[in-house]
Amino acid sequence: MIQHPNQPTKKSQGKPGEWLLIIGLLLVLVPPIVLAIVHNEAAEYSQLKSQGVVAEAQVQAHRQREVYGSGRKGRDRSTTAHLLEVRLDAMAATSYTEWKASGALRASKYPALVTREFEVSQSDIASHPVGSKHPVLFLKNNSIRMELVSAVERETSLTYFLKYYLAMGALFLAGVAMTAVGWRKWKALG
Repeated sequence: MIQHPNQPTKKSQGKPGEWLLIIGLLLVLVPPIVLAIVHNEAAEYSQLKSQGVVAEAQVQAHRQREVYGSGRKGRDRSTTAHLLEVRLDAMAATSYTEWKASGALRASKYPALVTREFEVSQSDIASHPVGSKHPVLFLKNNSIRMELVSAVERETSLTYFLKYYLAMGALFLAGVAMTAVGWRKWKALG
């Protein structure tokens, strides 16, 4: 077939198996990155569990705050942050391990009731109505970093990590299989 001089040249389709190889390699690389992020978050929760104190907090209010930013392509984005405002004793003295073992809170010598606000999930807002009391976990020297004990226990449980390991394992195996098939096709015609 004769090509007209003004007609654009045909793009190369690439070798068979090239796309399988590329996608497979990406699927092999993604799981370790995701697991590193999950374990970094787990380290923060571990620090809360080992060094934090538990206090009974009474829910004062629920709030929502729009967080604005821009995405990778420069488009404006917004997300909703769900906040729980609680009143608690900032001088709480019961460590998490002590509370976990006994289930009881020690009264502090010099109670100091303060109001704090921290971010929670949307489902936590629904399950913590105004006026209810729930245990919260925070660091003595950093009462800004605060979490519901139920959220910490949920996100450090075996089932929480198991779902990530299973999903990332499946992605990794799919990536290995796609890479192997792509490599064979690519080498067969190369």
